[in-house]
Amino acid sequence: MHDGFSVSDDPRFLSSSREQKMKIVHTFVCCAVIIIIFVGRASAQTFGASDAVEATASGTINWTVGEVYSTGIGAPPARPANAAQARAMAERAAFVVAIRNLLETVKGVRVDSETVVENFMAKSDVIRTRVDGIVRGARIVKKQYLSDGSVEVLVAMPMRGDFMNAIVPDTFGRTSTTPVPQKPSPTPQKPSEIKPAPTVPEPAKPSPPPVKVPEIKPEPIKPSPLQPEKKAEPIKPAPSQPEPAPPSGPTVAFKGGVATGLVIDARGLGLRPALLPKIVDLQGQELYVGQVVPRTNAVEQGVAGYAKDVNAAASNFRVTDNPAVIKGLSASGSARTDVVIGQADAQALRQLGSKGDFLQYCRVIIVY
Repeated sequence: MHDGFSVSDDPRFLSSSREQKMKIVHTFVCCAVIIIIFVGRASAQTFGASDAVEATASGTINWTVGEVYSTGIGAPPARPANAAQARAMAERAAFVVAIRNLLETVKGVRVDSETVVENFMAKSDVIRTRVDGIVRGARIVKKQYLSDGSVEVLVAMPMRGDFMNAIVPDTFGRTSTTPVPQKPSPTPQKPSEIKPAPTVPEPAKPSPPPVKVPEIKPEPIKPSPLQPEKKAEPIKPAPSQPEPAPPSGPTVAFKGGVATGLVIDARGLGLRPALLPKIVDLQGQELYVGQVVPRTNAVEQGVAGYAKDVNAAASNFRVTDNPAVIKGLSASGSARTDVVIGQADAQALRQLGSKGDFLQYCRVIIVY
């Protein structure tokens, strides 16, 4: 400072400070734009950190959310009439490509351990037409305009609701097991067959040698019924297998009382998600899916949800606040979509299911 003059009054200093401030503001704006772009892409995909996502060549399946995603890129025409026409035609072309990719992705969705959606579409023209219509009605999640004038479109389609209604067979559901009690009808015919038996003069034959009958003692022949009991014994080695299983992992752990849902820990089993997964015991007896779930609930809710983390699954709204947690032993089926649990866990699941309705309402999450 000299004679009341300050350096800050120098015009050169003022111009340099303004430039520095402008640079700081410019840098801040660029960083904000980059963050918004990345956040926008993440929110458009709706993929969470614990979501079970399966990527395919033509799209992505989010088994946790229950949606299928695909993208398509469309280029503007070579000689558009104006910029608006170029953009509109590029958007239309991108949407058509995205729908085509979405249909290819949907065809590969596993229905159960034996079939995929494409198998049902090949067998029935009605199913093919319904699936095509549902895919064409997919919603646009995001549009991105690229620097060369082309447009990228992201579309999504829910797997629950109309799609499940088109794929799930009409015979699916626990009501399909009702005709079983019709089998006892032939039982009244057996007593009619027994009536001609007393007409046979067999009781007259033992009358001459009444003493020999007790001596023959046909009772020792009764060991034959013991042999079928021995045949049942080879089935017992199967329950012997789950004995090492309980120490290896948790059986059923929840707060107690009535279970509000079920979490199956199937990590490390090579399990693959599907629309209609089953839970079976070591003997292959079905504990969960068609014999338990009504078709309406399967269509509206989806048979099961999927996750990658047990804690995230246990806190999911699908199983509410008091789910039971069961450790899976292996994955079964040709496509490895079904979960096998031990005998102790199977018995516990039967008891929990008899006390609540969480299985009927598809409150099940599988962690894989």
